[in-house]
Amino acid sequence: MKPACTLLLRGLLCGSMLWLGACAVRAQTDGAQHMPENSITLERSTCFGNCPAYRVTVTAAGQVSFTGQAHVQTMQATGQVTPIQLAAIHDALARADFDAMQASYVSREDGCGMIMTDQPGIRITVDNPGGSRSVDFYLGCTGPVAEAIRPRIEQLANSIDQQLGTRRWIGTPKPPGAAEHVER
Repeated sequence: MKPACTLLLRGLLCGSMLWLGACAVRAQTDGAQHMPENSITLERSTCFGNCPAYRVTVTAAGQVSFTGQAHVQTMQATGQVTPIQLAAIHDALARADFDAMQASYVSREDGCGMIMTDQPGIRITVDNPGGSRSVDFYLGCTGPVAEAIRPRIEQLANSIDQQLGTRRWIGTPKPPGAAEHVER
């Protein structure tokens, strides 16, 4: 066989193996098959300042949609993530013990000892065949209940942002007090 044909066949074989490996489905170690979510949505609300406000959703097929609301450079965008990135989001949901969180951490009734105003919020929603589950966390919520959940919800939101690459649509935040130059 000619060297060029051998090289081509090896390249096709390696590419096929990588493609098939990316399509593999992971099984949980406890033997129960994981039911994939139809979608996972992260929403960040604005604050009294330059906090980016947006909504980003990823489907089980890896399709990403981004809608900017305030303090972002892109208002609408779409993208695609890999099965590995989706698996990382599922792992982050499990590490955060998302299903054990209460639905809301925004008021005194939710366990907020004191509530600081003008802070951003985080809302994460998981939609699957069994229904929808959301956790709403206001970053101005303080007290023992909030402080126990805050690192988990922030890490989960940051993991979702990282895996979906939202930084490309948010842009670089302006420093507090920075104003755009206006021609007069």
